[in-house]
Amino acid sequence: MQVTKLSPQGAREVLSHEGFVSRAYRDPVGVLTIGTGYTNRSRVFKDYWISTRGRPLKPGDTITRDEALRLLPKIVDEEYGAAVVRSIRPKLQHHYDGAASVCFNLGPRAATWRWAKALARGDARTAAELLRKTGTTAGGRRLPGLVKRRQAEALLIQRGVYSAAGAGAIRVEPRETVAKASSASEELRRYQTVLARLGHYTGALDGLAGPKTTAAVRSFQKDHPHLTIDGVLGPATAAALERAAAAGDAGTTTGVGALVSGAGVAAAQGNAPEWVLWVAGAGLGLAVLGGAFVAWRYRDEIRHRVAGWFNRRASA
Repeated sequence: MQVTKLSPQGAREVLSHEGFVSRAYRDPVGVLTIGTGYTNRSRVFKDYWISTRGRPLKPGDTITRDEALRLLPKIVDEEYGAAVVRSIRPKLQHHYDGAASVCFNLGPRAATWRWAKALARGDARTAAELLRKTGTTAGGRRLPGLVKRRQAEALLIQRGVYSAAGAGAIRVEPRETVAKASSASEELRRYQTVLARLGHYTGALDGLAGPKTTAAVRSFQKDHPHLTIDGVLGPATAAALERAAAAGDAGTTTGVGALVSGAGVAAAQGNAPEWVLWVAGAGLGLAVLGGAFVAWRYRDEIRHRVAGWFNRRASA
């Protein structure tokens, strides 16, 4: 008999990876997201949002945790689990739960990829090996959070081990809690590097949590009004940092100096960052189509950086 519904343990698994954010934010590649990874790309979510709000999701919208949790099984089973059932035909609950988590993150088409075909053949070991190398990048970047997620999903599929097991009632925890981290983390080291490049962090890039890291996260959050200022690297803050990092790299590759510069260098020199000067100037880069696209894609990050820089200058 095929498994067609997400189990309570499976729901906890998805929640442990996705986290919960009450206010709409843009994910690392710019998609407007809310709750437990919900977007307008989801038919179930979009229909629900229109029926309750009268329109699709927009910036500034909020959702309660209870509301998000009620939506999760319906969204997973109808949009992502359906692809798992159709392509993989799982007979074990942990196969369905693990595959549904993957598809919830990567999209229904992931159920037709090589890892999924191996699982459909009953070869969970090969499926897990392939899955560990699948979908670990976003916007051209290899993200430690996605690497960890694939490892957890692979373990669930191969051995039936739920990383969120023993959590009791469904609880949503941040993906990376600075205050609780006790060992070196590649993910945290990456975020320290981004925070340092943006001028918020001056400590060692060691992947270890501490007061300087927490303070840097809070400083970054203050420059982004849509973020909660709590020093926690939850999904929204992590996504904003990824977008900030991507904005800098995009500026480098397209030759648009507006998005490149390290605010830390500018702070040391006592001058406005290059991207502020560029925005205030003629904006020559915007005359180039590529530059215009970069400026549009990272419009939120440009606005937050400019506002943050002037706020810091005003309070200095």
